[in-house]
Amino acid sequence: MEDYLNRIDSIIMEMYDLVENMGNFILKALEERKSGLLELTNEICKVAQIKEEKVLEICIEVLIRFQPFASDLRKLTTSMKVAYDISRICRYLRNIIEVMEEFDLSNCDIDETILLFKSAFPSVLLSINSYLQKDVKKSKDIIKADEFIDQKYKFLLRKLVNENTKPSCILFNGLVARIIERMADHACYIAHETIYLVTGNRIEFFK
Repeated sequence: MEDYLNRIDSIIMEMYDLVENMGNFILKALEERKSGLLELTNEICKVAQIKEEKVLEICIEVLIRFQPFASDLRKLTTSMKVAYDISRICRYLRNIIEVMEEFDLSNCDIDETILLFKSAFPSVLLSINSYLQKDVKKSKDIIKADEFIDQKYKFLLRKLVNENTKPSCILFNGLVARIIERMADHACYIAHETIYLVTGNRIEFFK
């Protein structure tokens, strides 16, 4: 069964690489106000979805073949959830490009939105690494960092309400900020799964 579990981790690492490359790509697109990238991001997300389905396929095969329990069973259940979360993060990254296709950003100030992305995206990468390394401490740090990202998101929204600028620019920033906030939530979900994987205990999402 160890070979199966190693294959799962290998696929999740491949998904990590896809998300890392896509995130860096999208940050550059935001900074350069670049459009015309939807087809490429669609292809990347299709690959991520195929890998998610492969993780699910392997997990089901292991469940049927070995009927695992305890830590091995937790590994399978968390792997399925984490693969889904990574695939969902990829779709959120694609959503940013989708929104960019609908707006003329030449005269828009999107600096605060870019800063929010720069705050949230490292947590995404760290959450996947922490899962693969079974690092509970880093996972708890990610959960704490999510509170800071939520605060920055709310601050940005309050600022948009009071901005005297084009409605289209306000709408763009609000939509993309919401996508980034949801992406960060999925990083937090992965951190929760890591803690459960290692300790066997679930912590509350909301207190």
